[in-house]
Amino acid sequence: MRRLFGLLLFSPALLWAGPAVSLDEVLCATCHFDQGEEFAQSIHYQQGQLLCNDCHGGLPFEADPEKAKAPGTGFIGKPKREDIAALCGKCHAAPARFFVQGPHAAWQNQANPTCISCHTNHRVQDATLALMDSTCTQCHQAGTPALARGSVIRQRLDQASAAHRQLQAQSDSLQAVEGSLRKATPYLEAAASALRETDPLTHTLDLGMIDRKLGEVRGEEDQVRQLISDYYAGRRHRVWAVAGIWVIVVANLFLLWIKRRQLK
Repeated sequence: MRRLFGLLLFSPALLWAGPAVSLDEVLCATCHFDQGEEFAQSIHYQQGQLLCNDCHGGLPFEADPEKAKAPGTGFIGKPKREDIAALCGKCHAAPARFFVQGPHAAWQNQANPTCISCHTNHRVQDATLALMDSTCTQCHQAGTPALARGSVIRQRLDQASAAHRQLQAQSDSLQAVEGSLRKATPYLEAAASALRETDPLTHTLDLGMIDRKLGEVRGEEDQVRQLISDYYAGRRHRVWAVAGIWVIVVANLFLLWIKRRQLK
């Protein structure tokens, strides 16, 4: 446990997140040390979201192993392969719902992955698109249609995220000088919400579903682009209007000068 305590003490991520419970207090790790060490590095623990009992049942603070696993404690031990998606789905409802719609859902096929095949079981990391780079190739060879589909999904979502960040930055910059552009905020928030909804959709590996959701994102963003376009168009009109006024002023001054010369 001393090594585990050192890991917890000196990990910057853990210090920043502040887990609610030290794993030195979780007696499961006394016997299951390797699993505890892996779990200490997981986003589940670092963000104070889960302990052993949330997935395995039992009493994590009970010193007597028999009492910790006694009937009535909900102890299930190692989850069965067919139960993994439902177990993860207790917290990750959307990914689990879309996973069963995808090509990996048939758990009876031993070649198919489960949640832990890509996300692991104890050392679970933040699920970003970068995860696809290291997980898809575990089963799919380069040049295969399956890997190509995953690459297309990754590319489209990366492009959508980059476009949204760029539009958000442009809108923020313009709002600092033009208050009327604050009306773009609801559209940007709706686009960001729709973009977040594409993450669980990746579990379907269905390009049609993902593209439809990205269409919703673009629809909201187009409203923002139109507001920005209208702002620039209005500014150009104001420039021409001011220029026209100055032309009239200069012309009048010129005519006045000519008139004064004639009077002399």
